[in-house]
Amino acid sequence: MLHSLELELIRFIQRFRNPILDEFFTWLDLFDRPIFFLILIPAVWLIYGSKIGARLFYLLMSSAFINHALKRLFLFPRPFDLDPSVGIIYVDGYGFPSGAAQTVILLSALFLSSGRSNGRYFLVFSYIFLVSFSRVYLGLHFPSDILGGFLVGLALWTFYKHVCPLLENLRPGVLFLISQLVIIPLLFYDASYILIYICNIGIATGLLISCYCKLPWHPPRGYKECILRTGIGMFGAFFCFGLGSILSISYSKISFFVGTFLLGLWISLGAPFICSKIFRTPREIKNA
Repeated sequence: MLHSLELELIRFIQRFRNPILDEFFTWLDLFDRPIFFLILIPAVWLIYGSKIGARLFYLLMSSAFINHALKRLFLFPRPFDLDPSVGIIYVDGYGFPSGAAQTVILLSALFLSSGRSNGRYFLVFSYIFLVSFSRVYLGLHFPSDILGGFLVGLALWTFYKHVCPLLENLRPGVLFLISQLVIIPLLFYDASYILIYICNIGIATGLLISCYCKLPWHPPRGYKECILRTGIGMFGAFFCFGLGSILSISYSKISFFVGTFLLGLWISLGAPFICSKIFRTPREIKNA
């Protein structure tokens, strides 16, 4: 009954369809694709430091695990499963709760936690509204899927705020073990988690090495350096991901796992190390 009413709402919204809106909302779908996170995570890591970068990675990783598990629990269809005519684009998997809605809540909360202003609130609410509305417009989610994603995202953020500070006070070696042991049981539940787990091994290994080696880091000096750091992080991330994909076609899937591990290691160690050498402070140059 609920989905019938929601389908009518989607059909009503799509009465205003036009090529420009189709292109715009299809473009917004990139915010829920791997390419977006291959840009976002290295950029945040290199601009705001490993502490914020690691928070972002593990928050998104936890969200992905929980969302996938809930979708397999509820098995709710997507709008285009019930009425193919409303599907502007198609994706695999079930609809409830919306992973995109979870992500926008978590990213918005993390963004606001680093500072609040009228400009930030405007950006956050615009981001939440546009991405969430696009999922309904494209026929990917029912409004109830979006609401479910919001609630799960808020619950995860609340849990994160209370648990994360406690974990960050632990020693690096203990954190490394926790980050691995927590995920291993999930692999017995669903082997599709394996790629995220391997990337997590790379991330955690890089963090462990950088902590013990005391890899220097300082905030970027101006927007130009922010852009350059982001470019370095993106280039390496896409190279590792692409290398694994290409080699897996010619050789075996193990090559893709190696590429995924290198991706995590690049984000947490390789890119920060290169940036620490290129973008040195005047004091570091003087003491060199």
